Amino acid sequence: MSLDLTQALIDFLRRWGELDLSSGAVLAAVFVVGGMVPVPRTFLVLAAGVVFGMASIPIIMVATTVGCAITFLLARYLFAERLWRLVERKPKLLAVMEAVDAEGWRIVALCRLASPIPSMIQNALFGLTRMGLWPYTWSTFVFTIPQIILYAYLGAVGKAALLGTGGELSLGIMAAGGLTFLVMVLLITRRVRASMRELKARRAAS
Repeated sequence: MSLDLTQALIDFLRRWGELDLSSGAVLAAVFVVGGMVPVPRTFLVLAAGVVFGMASIPIIMVATTVGCAITFLLARYLFAERLWRLVERKPKLLAVMEAVDAEGWRIVALCRLASPIPSMIQNALFGLTRMGLWPYTWSTFVFTIPQIILYAYLGAVGKAALLGTGGELSLGIMAAGGLTFLVMVLLITRRVRASMRELKARRAAS
């Protein structure tokens, strides 16, 4: 399923040719919408890396942040009542929101670096917290950068490997990059879980 989705995105982006003003606008629109719908950003970035290479990174960074901010604002000012009815039945989501209220941008940073919660759901949840738009926006922008760079790079290197222009070196670099990211995800996931446990302990003690 993930391979089919990535390939479909690659085919769509390839229709726009080389990266220029028009294709850049399309790419930006894809990532703005990507922050508002339940499509994994990983596949979007991989596809952009395959088609446009590392040059796509600045567009992805800005458009991703804009899409996240729009969803944040929609959740806070337009759909708050409806979303609260859904969230109240999900203790884990409530715990994340309480963590954001307690820790602020630090929890946003951890979630942006690595979280099992899809980006769209994160954006909506953060909109229901007391967090301000500015700290939410800058922390989203800054802490999505490592993931965006890595997956765009893997997409670009994967393309070179598939075309036979990178050879074994490209495959080795791609594998090393993937392993590094996996280690980073595991470390950050442990930290997120530790933060959640600390928050629950403080809440139980109060």
